Amino acid sequence: MDDKSKEQIIDFFPYPIAIFTQQYTLVMVNKAFAAEAKLRFMNFEKGTIRILQYKIKDTQLAVAVVKVFGGDTFFLEGLKNPFSMFSGTTRKSAPQPDYFNKAVIFPVPSDNAKITHGVIVFMP
Repeated sequence: MDDKSKEQIIDFFPYPIAIFTQQYTLVMVNKAFAAEAKLRFMNFEKGTIRILQYKIKDTQLAVAVVKVFGGDTFFLEGLKNPFSMFSGTTRKSAPQPDYFNKAVIFPVPSDNAKITHGVIVFMP
């Protein structure tokens, strides 16, 4: 399956998805993520959006983003404004505290079992 097919598949998923590297750079997001995060970058390009660790106010989220590369999977609840940790996002005028307050963060290994990417799926 080529990258274009993968992008099309995740675009149909109704919840925001972000796939990132160990350098905390996003390599792929779906349409739901772009809409929710209100990306300033209309044409998402690999490497243009980063997870800004200093902007993560939720300790459980910060730990999960780092430890996912150790092979751990996390289910988080009670998140507040998690999209603020991404560069290139704009703030919503009125935050919705109960919307996308859960996330699953899991590792993606390469063929040699080394963890190369982390995935965040945000859920209501």
